[in-house]
Amino acid sequence: MRKFIGLSFAFALTVFSMGAKADQTVQSIGDAFVANLPSGWNATVGSWVYFDTLGCFTTPGYTCYGDNPSSPYGSPYFGEYGANPNLATLQLDEDEAIVVIFRTPPEMRYYSFNQYLYKRADSSTEIFGSLGEALNLKELGTTGSSEPGASPFDSYAAVVWTADQNTYNSVQEDLLASGLPWQAINYLPLPQVIPATSLDPEYDLQMGHASSADVFNLLMRTAMPSDQAAFDAYVAENPYYVIRVGPTAHLAANPSPVVGYPSDISGITEGSDQQKALNRLVSDIKNHYAGTFSLRKQTSTYTTHTGWNCITELSECTGDNYDSLYSHDTAIVRVKSLQDFVIVVGVNHQETGKATYANFAVYDSKKLASIVSITDSDLTKQSAFYHAGVTNPRDPRVKQYQDLYAYMFSYDCAGKQYCTAIPPPTESDPVGLQPGAPFFVLGRSYMEPHTLVRPSGAEVVHHQVFIGTRK
Repeated sequence: MRKFIGLSFAFALTVFSMGAKADQTVQSIGDAFVANLPSGWNATVGSWVYFDTLGCFTTPGYTCYGDNPSSPYGSPYFGEYGANPNLATLQLDEDEAIVVIFRTPPEMRYYSFNQYLYKRADSSTEIFGSLGEALNLKELGTTGSSEPGASPFDSYAAVVWTADQNTYNSVQEDLLASGLPWQAINYLPLPQVIPATSLDPEYDLQMGHASSADVFNLLMRTAMPSDQAAFDAYVAENPYYVIRVGPTAHLAANPSPVVGYPSDISGITEGSDQQKALNRLVSDIKNHYAGTFSLRKQTSTYTTHTGWNCITELSECTGDNYDSLYSHDTAIVRVKSLQDFVIVVGVNHQETGKATYANFAVYDSKKLASIVSITDSDLTKQSAFYHAGVTNPRDPRVKQYQDLYAYMFSYDCAGKQYCTAIPPPTESDPVGLQPGAPFFVLGRSYMEPHTLVRPSGAEVVHHQVFIGTRK
């Protein structure tokens, strides 16, 4: 049996940054965990920080990685920001672990943890590619239930992120001794080797803290809380205890299991009737605006890759998440008139049960920074009726367009409903675009309820995007 010993001179403890924790349960479990660490282990207490989206606008030369405005990003922080001073990154020895003890968020549509290879030490490319599927709220174990995903809100849990199985076993034992039940201890195994595929060779990650070691990142996404004020209070409280631990004397390696990406095929598809309805809606919208605008269709490119593809090809993945079906919906848009618009027309996948939530956002084309967004709550049938010119409640299209939407982005939405204006930057709020500046649009559909990963692009009706140019 492993011997547990107290704090006094038993191991090397470094407190990097540890603000006062308002949640006494988190504090108690974290303190007990530190006290129970075995002799000969190092421990560094860190903190929990959020990605600085405002910093992307105020810090010259840095990107926002195509951030999702519906989803704040939290990360463990140990004083390492890597190449971007707005995003927390870190390095890990092969037998170290990052342990996050926390109270889970209040009720919301989605949250998850995802691990990334941020950058190779010998490359200037910020890969930011995922190292496996996300650990999301439907799979997270908590103190609220013995069943994973059954009690994801306002409960307690720990996430253990490590590349070594022996380290995980030791940390798990310590957490159990510290009062956290086994079902609330969640393993996020970091693969030291990415397996070869038919297209790409095996790929080894470089662990350690030397200049030759890789740089990693752990992101927690949170999206669409039921009560925004409750979530704001949660963020302000910051009920997280973050610690990096590992043995001083390295033991024989026992690599963590490699967990990749499960199939995104559910066997449940949106139907041909919805495709026909969408095609008719598009025709109606073209006719409705034909007198004043010409509509030019854009090519929407859907996600097919995973983070492993980015990593093995040394290309930029900018924080991909296998829980999301991404769509790049426009090339760079340069408007001729401020009343020109982008209109997105499609099936609301949240309404049809193919997604937990969906959104579209406008991005600064240079900073890859989100400016403004809409969510599935905005993508209503009323928006479809409005842009198609359907005004009679007895019109047969009212029934036909029940699951459809049509929504605009424009610099000038004057006289238009179901249109979100692209704001200019101000002194008090730098998030914006100078009127007429180029931009692009990205879409996301998150977590198919049956597979618990991204909706398959083969199982949903693809939306259509048009640029409307004033005649």
